[in-house]
Amino acid sequence: MNKRLHIAIVANTAFNLYNFRLGLLKMLIEEGHHVFAIAPADGYEQLLLKEGIQFIPLQHLSRKGTNPFEDIQLINELRKLYKTHQLDVVLQYTIKPNIYGALATWFTKTKAICTVTGLGYTFLNKSLASSVARYLYRLAFTSAHKILFQNEDDLKVFVENGLVKKSKTLIVPGSGIDIKQFNPDFCKEDKSNQITRFLMIGRLLKDKGVYEYINAAKIILSRYNSVEFHLLGDIDDENPAAIKQEELQQWIKAGIIHYHPHALDIRLHICLADCIVLPSYREGLPRVILEGMAMGKPCITSDVPGCRDAVVDGQQGFLCKSKDSEALVSACTRFLEADEIYINKLCVSARKRVEEKFSKETINAIYSQLLKKLN
Repeated sequence: MNKRLHIAIVANTAFNLYNFRLGLLKMLIEEGHHVFAIAPADGYEQLLLKEGIQFIPLQHLSRKGTNPFEDIQLINELRKLYKTHQLDVVLQYTIKPNIYGALATWFTKTKAICTVTGLGYTFLNKSLASSVARYLYRLAFTSAHKILFQNEDDLKVFVENGLVKKSKTLIVPGSGIDIKQFNPDFCKEDKSNQITRFLMIGRLLKDKGVYEYINAAKIILSRYNSVEFHLLGDIDDENPAAIKQEELQQWIKAGIIHYHPHALDIRLHICLADCIVLPSYREGLPRVILEGMAMGKPCITSDVPGCRDAVVDGQQGFLCKSKDSEALVSACTRFLEADEIYINKLCVSARKRVEEKFSKETINAIYSQLLKKLN
């Protein structure tokens, strides 16, 4: 029998833990481990507590803050938590927990398994902040036990820039989709009308491709009748790449998009969509695309790291050049002009790909095996 470990999963929001790591948290508890969830409280901790997860709130994690004294406080806070709860291993996600959590383990006997879920704004833009982040990654990951990446491209960037040793790395294809929850059978409503609905889900950021989506919508709407473009997500005011509230209101007023704020359960929106769109500039693995695929929806996304790992062009949907509205228009047109037989093939293939490669069972098994090797 494997040793019962004291394990914590650490992220920059309780929202992240509840929406992306709940299945992993439950699996670890079922395997007999003593499990904690650690993140700043944001309301979602109440949902974690209802699921029987022990939650520890972080006081000093500011997602986009750059105050070095605050970051030192975060390292010290994590160090104390890891020591107080005698944690054997921490599974860390998102930039600050990965960096400062790994640094905190310098002072404890805790082993850090860090998962890089994407390179994000910092790596997409050359800046002083980017240089500092790379230096901190290099420093922190010297003490990490294992570093997981969600696609080969991101792993290659870290290895080639000397941020991590290849021997410490491993590919884990996403955070795992609950294929019972995200299932075509959830959709009961018969789409009897002839309107084709495109749906983009995500934080309203420039590097998610929001502007390309809006520009493509303008062009498609001028060429086709009975087409709608839907946008679901909130403006992330803490992110420098966030779109402005005034811009969003202009798009709504002009009838370019049908806007929906963040929803606790996005399945209802996916059901009403015909095609899920994410023209992102780069992803670890795009969860909203995988959730759409799991529900049997064809997807259009960018031919960039992460996105092209999810969708094979022509098989589960279409890939298009990133940062290119005309390329997105072409991909949307391919979908609009496709016959029903081909669309049905895309739907079946989308569901099958998630079942075979991206289910939570597949992903959780990778973490389970890693932990068994620690015993």
